[in-house]
Amino acid sequence: FGRIMADKSADAHEALNSLDLLHFDGPVFRYIAEELQRALDSKTKLTVVKVNDAIGELLCSFGVANTEDDALKICNQVVQKLGGEISQKILSEGKERKGAKEEWIQLDAKTKAAIQIGMECMAKYSADNQWYKARVEALMTSGDILVVFTEYGNEETVPVDWIKLPASELKNSGTTTLLVAPVKIHQVEEKEKKNSNMADDGSNRTLSKREIRQLRQKQKALDAMRRKREALMREQREKEEEAMRTYLESIRTAKKQGRDVNVHNFSMYTPDGSAQLLDSAELKLAPGHRVGLIGRNGIGKTTLLRHIANYEINGFPTYLRVVHVQQEVRGDTRSVLDTIISADVERTMLLAEEKRLTAEQNNEKKLKLASAEGKTDKNEKKDKEGDEAGDRLEEIYERLHEIDAWKAETRAAHILSGLGFTADRQQVTTKSLSGGWRMRVSLACALFVGPDILLLDEPTNHLDFPAVLWLQKYLLKYTKTLVIVSHDRHFLNHVTTDIIHLHNRKLNYYKGNYTTFEKVRGEQRLAQQRAYEANEAKRKHMQEFIDKFRFNAKRASLVQSRIKALARMEKLAEVEDEAQLRFDLPQVIKIQGNMLALDNVDFGYDKRRGLILSDVSVCVHADSRVGVLGANGAGKTTLIKLLMGTLEPFRGRAIRNRSVRVACFNQHHMDQLDLNMTPLDFLKKKFPKATTDQIRSHLSRYGIISSLHEQLIGNLSGGQQSRVAFGLVTYPQPHVMVMDEPTNHLDIETIDALVRAINSWNGAVLFVSHDQYFLETVGKDFWGVSEGKVRQFRTFKDAKRFSYAR
Repeated sequence: FGRIMADKSADAHEALNSLDLLHFDGPVFRYIAEELQRALDSKTKLTVVKVNDAIGELLCSFGVANTEDDALKICNQVVQKLGGEISQKILSEGKERKGAKEEWIQLDAKTKAAIQIGMECMAKYSADNQWYKARVEALMTSGDILVVFTEYGNEETVPVDWIKLPASELKNSGTTTLLVAPVKIHQVEEKEKKNSNMADDGSNRTLSKREIRQLRQKQKALDAMRRKREALMREQREKEEEAMRTYLESIRTAKKQGRDVNVHNFSMYTPDGSAQLLDSAELKLAPGHRVGLIGRNGIGKTTLLRHIANYEINGFPTYLRVVHVQQEVRGDTRSVLDTIISADVERTMLLAEEKRLTAEQNNEKKLKLASAEGKTDKNEKKDKEGDEAGDRLEEIYERLHEIDAWKAETRAAHILSGLGFTADRQQVTTKSLSGGWRMRVSLACALFVGPDILLLDEPTNHLDFPAVLWLQKYLLKYTKTLVIVSHDRHFLNHVTTDIIHLHNRKLNYYKGNYTTFEKVRGEQRLAQQRAYEANEAKRKHMQEFIDKFRFNAKRASLVQSRIKALARMEKLAEVEDEAQLRFDLPQVIKIQGNMLALDNVDFGYDKRRGLILSDVSVCVHADSRVGVLGANGAGKTTLIKLLMGTLEPFRGRAIRNRSVRVACFNQHHMDQLDLNMTPLDFLKKKFPKATTDQIRSHLSRYGIISSLHEQLIGNLSGGQQSRVAFGLVTYPQPHVMVMDEPTNHLDIETIDALVRAINSWNGAVLFVSHDQYFLETVGKDFWGVSEGKVRQFRTFKDAKRFSYAR
């Protein structure tokens, strides 16, 4: 044993190399050899079990061993090469311990309630539809599961039926109840807390009567909130169905007057009627115009789109087809391509009616040929009905030609391809897709239908950069009416021809894109301010003359003239400065040198797939402002995980300063907030040593006013929830902020506040984003990720060219 310890490194490499195994070379060999060396470094007896614990699973993961038994045999050979002693008894014990296969059960609607955060599971990887070991990271509000692949290290949102759990997890007593009554996990936890008189803070103390009463009151509030949400969703579905019936009835009976929309003097209220959003406003839309609808968060943009889509505005032409893209499609067993084609309800109904009328006409022709009698009143009536059917068929064929019905499958495939769906992925069922991909299906359905008025609410949120660029080009060719709500300035600038600004309960119209709107509105506000100042100066001068000569008899006529003129003069309102949302990131003490760095790093998930990243050398220092670009699957998330220490490289060094605090904000952060807690209680739970005043002060840094501190997070708007998430990740005062698609759930106002906060902050920022405005405004350096390589650039343009060259 002493001889083995003398030169472990050389012996470990020599022992593995002498086995002459297939699929065992390069970085995989070095990685496994290093793991074996670590096992030899520990001064314990060399056994098969010890070696198997160190490298057995790796041998299986990288395809060196086909089964765990094969891996155990290889470990036995390694021990023999190293001079250790092995008996059949140890081998049999190893086989008994490692060879037994755990039974894995695929989940469905009845068993999904058994999932808990932190559980080990098997998950299907979307790239190759194979099963891999994973860990449950979060339960998404959409019903999908966020998992982290154990071998891969990357995150992915998957549907429930892409998850397998060990049979033992489903058979134990803790989950039997869940399987009998399949309810959501948080409902079970809430019920347990409600029926328990024990505190959940780990103290094992009995709750007081007051605490129990407060807990029950909170439970009642949660139940009421859940019922309210379910009622709103049910009401929205009913409105969508009613809107479709209204449209279908209109296209049959109403005569089209044109595609312009001109509605005067209409008002709009919040869904509960508690506040007025529009007062005597005018809605004007025209074909060929691509309109950006902008306004502050919570001012009523989405409510206006819903009113338009549901034909809830008096005077709105119901014969115009309106499609509102706001949520993901519901998953079912239909393929993605079939789902897109069937989305055009009008096309489906017209084809069915055409088929029925054609069959009736053929039957009538047969009856006429079979009849040897002359014309009768009955035959004349049938001829008249046949003429009407012929006229209707002409109308149907004309409409089918208008909506390009004969090229449906080709158009659908083209749209799906542009949104990132490969030919194989177009054939998978929609229920197997994650929430983000279902949103793409929903967007594809709308583009395929090509309605008279297309309403898009944050269409770029679930798209990567190439898909955003494709969507821009596609919408530029859209000849009908388009209304877009988006936080992406660059997208608005490239797509829109007009801007509607929802402000002070009015709709204000501007020609040009978003940049033009900002310029024109700034000029208007400046002109209004100057007019106000001139008006006030004139009024002041006249009032001074009146006061000075009011009792002067010689100038009495002049005074009376001034008084009348002053009374007739219009009093202009002062231009109020709009309050800016302010973020205030906590300043930190700078740390000199590199904080995070990779030096000649190679990394891959297994031998069969090869390396994901190779020969990577990058660093993050105290003043870094780095934007990361790359196509989906290029390795952006892997790069960040290597820097943060979540993954370890095969080759090279990952250098991390131990004094550095790193915070991570990603697009799933809002899904991980506890919607049933207030912001104050939520941060108290996360940071128990913090005082109430400290947490309130920190929340106020992000524009969360004191009245919102005590409201349930689930009742806050999306922008307010994202501010709570920022408050969560920045409370420890990080030196480095790592952000993955930080703008996805933010409005333009909040993005501006975030940009200002980052530019005035003294920490380092590393971020992945598809928002070009955010990238160009915040980034000083850019990393392009493409084909396993990472290159550093000084300009966004060069990084973009490298990252998306294909």
